[in-house]
Amino acid sequence: MTEMVVAARASAPAAGRWGAAPPQELLERLKDYGQEGAFAFWDELGPEERDHLIRDIESLDLPRIDRIIRCSLRSQGAPVPTVEPVPESSVSTVDDRTPEDKERWWRRGLRAISEGKLAVVLLAGGQGTRLGSSDPKGCFSIGLPSRKSLFQLQAERILCIQKLAAQCTDAPGSTVQIHWYIMTSPFTDEATRKFFETHRYFGLEPNQVTFFQQGTIPCVSPDGRFIMETPYKVAKAPDGNGGVYAALKSKRLLDDMASKGVKYVDCYGVDNVLVRVADPTFLGYFIDRGVSAAAKVVRKAYPQEKVGVFVQRGRGGPLSVVEYSEMDAAMTTEINQTTGRLRYCWSNVRFFRTPSFDHYM
Repeated sequence: MTEMVVAARASAPAAGRWGAAPPQELLERLKDYGQEGAFAFWDELGPEERDHLIRDIESLDLPRIDRIIRCSLRSQGAPVPTVEPVPESSVSTVDDRTPEDKERWWRRGLRAISEGKLAVVLLAGGQGTRLGSSDPKGCFSIGLPSRKSLFQLQAERILCIQKLAAQCTDAPGSTVQIHWYIMTSPFTDEATRKFFETHRYFGLEPNQVTFFQQGTIPCVSPDGRFIMETPYKVAKAPDGNGGVYAALKSKRLLDDMASKGVKYVDCYGVDNVLVRVADPTFLGYFIDRGVSAAAKVVRKAYPQEKVGVFVQRGRGGPLSVVEYSEMDAAMTTEINQTTGRLRYCWSNVRFFRTPSFDHYM
């Protein structure tokens, strides 16, 4: 254990504009949420450090953060809700559809894209820490002979789809743009922007690419208390892919989509190496079904494959994803006696939604 040598107590720093004690109103707010420990080192801080701490705490949405913490603490040790496999009838397999169906969906999707109704949202806030780097994941070359990065592969896919969609327009020689919204994090934003600038946006127009940062939330101890990065700064981390909803709303990007006439949003993760960005067939199928959301899935290759799977929360309940780390051995290996396949087998790879996200906030 590391020992701390305590010298004679230094003279107290100047009080500054906050006085000898933290602002009473802010202190009471923190007490309401059990987070008054954020002021534990107040007496040891100088005036500038106190200013920094006050601004840091005032920037936090304490009611929202408290709801998240309470929900997380309640879930610890709670029994896993009853789940059922996704009914086979809820899954449409492309290979089982007629060539006429697939052609109809392809053309319907391209038509919607040519009319500017599709936007693409890329979840790219993660760093390549598991690959031994702090660079954004999208900057990585995955070992292809071309040495192209994930960002480049996806940008070139968008360029290709734009050209195909332009051929569906009634005006020869017209151009089509798919707007690309790229969610970064405070740790990847600057590097991602520079990467695109250095590579001249991989042939895309700069004005069709919008970068926006996901939010952050405080890191907390097992009992829900804020962890301090320094005596005057609360430790924070990105709020995950689920933060895309709040980020789109807070950055007013839903309004931006509406102003551009966007009706459909294709959303996917940056490390989905085989992603078919702006897939016209999937978009056409989505429009054909007239639903508000659809997910593209692939069947698990083997029981121990580390992918989350779709489940139904209770018989006839809503669909959600259970992560592989939440599945016990019995659930992972259970076989559907009718099909001879895994009961829990559909892993999520990407989804389409209409841009009316308000009810997800």
